[in-house]
Amino acid sequence: MKKNHEKIRKGINRRQAIKYSIKGATIGTMGSLLPHSTKADFPNLIRKRSKDSKVAVVGAGAFGGWTALHLLRMGYDVTLIDQFGPGNSQASSGGETRLIRPFYGDQEVYFNMVLRSLELWTENEEKMNEKILYQNGLVIFNQAASNPRVEDALPMYKKAGLRFEKISPDEAAKRWPQIKTSDLDHVMYDPVAGFLKAREGCKAVRDLFVKEGGNFIQDQVAKENIAGGKANSLSLTSGTTIEADSFVFACGPWLTRLFPEMLNKLNVTRQACFFFASPPGQSDLMENKLPTWFNRDLDGVFGAYGVPGSDYRGFKIAFELEDIITDKFDTYHRYVKPEEQEHAKKILALRFPKMAGRPLLDQRVCQYTETPDRNFILDKHPLAPNLWIMGGGSGHGYKHGASFGEMAAQSVSGEREVMDMFALNRLLT
Repeated sequence: MKKNHEKIRKGINRRQAIKYSIKGATIGTMGSLLPHSTKADFPNLIRKRSKDSKVAVVGAGAFGGWTALHLLRMGYDVTLIDQFGPGNSQASSGGETRLIRPFYGDQEVYFNMVLRSLELWTENEEKMNEKILYQNGLVIFNQAASNPRVEDALPMYKKAGLRFEKISPDEAAKRWPQIKTSDLDHVMYDPVAGFLKAREGCKAVRDLFVKEGGNFIQDQVAKENIAGGKANSLSLTSGTTIEADSFVFACGPWLTRLFPEMLNKLNVTRQACFFFASPPGQSDLMENKLPTWFNRDLDGVFGAYGVPGSDYRGFKIAFELEDIITDKFDTYHRYVKPEEQEHAKKILALRFPKMAGRPLLDQRVCQYTETPDRNFILDKHPLAPNLWIMGGGSGHGYKHGASFGEMAAQSVSGEREVMDMFALNRLLT
């Protein structure tokens, strides 16, 4: 094991260290922190024009924006369309922040996709001239002595040369005295994880896409026009017709409007998040002093997670709900329920004593577009092989946007086959 570890350390050069933007560490330290390679699973795209083909991408969220950018860099003539604009408040990719972490239990595909997304964000931030990725780590609070998902994930971390530390409650309290750990069996710590600025990230990708020569249109797609076994054009509500050789629909919950019979197994769910005021002068509750977090308690609080005070917006806490709103996702009034707010207060008071009784600053409702198995969708339309359906983020899509967009571009170009876990046929049977 020691010999393998030394081999990983030697394999990390200064350029790799910069790409992953782990600042303030030495190359020797990074040897145990950074993956030695993610390129094997995500090959470089061909950077040449492909027969001057035109591609229209519908949806400028985390999936669509990155897909359009990757296709553009492959040489396609790309038009990106969004009815409300990138990172808008109605989109699943809107809002302030999203977690990004490779921890996925035994799901190695998603583990590798996150590593590739981290790489892509790091490579492109300089071109964007904007900071979007913050790798302040992730702590997972565990009251149970064992966690099967952690055990399943450990081999992947080791294979990639990444740390995934098991920390005692006493040691965790020394590192992060802001956190109550006395009721925990242990804490898991992933230093590569962190968060992304969500709406700003979508806008940054769109702006980079336009800067590099892409065409963006803010308009609504009324319908796709399929004839002769392929899609030929899009009709927009403004009366404009967009013709292209290939089409990608990555429009979140609006997929259920555009393809109702094919995607009737998708559920759109209402989700709530809250931002609370930290105590005056308490800088140790900011992201440069505290990691992002998951709460896994024995009393059933499983899906709670949070981001400490990014850009002074407040201490974020959110948890997963099962409130299905598929038939009204774009017409209902977005509000949170009093019991949801009380639940958030309870978790904060339990885990972050300084936050007990602190006032609510803001509350937001966002949406998941969920598949039954929570895997994404990336496949050809059964009646038009040049029209691709991309979506089903299922509450964990944003972190994968950069790498999933790369996979979509490779699929459109014919470089990559459809993966069974993302195929449409699992939703059509």
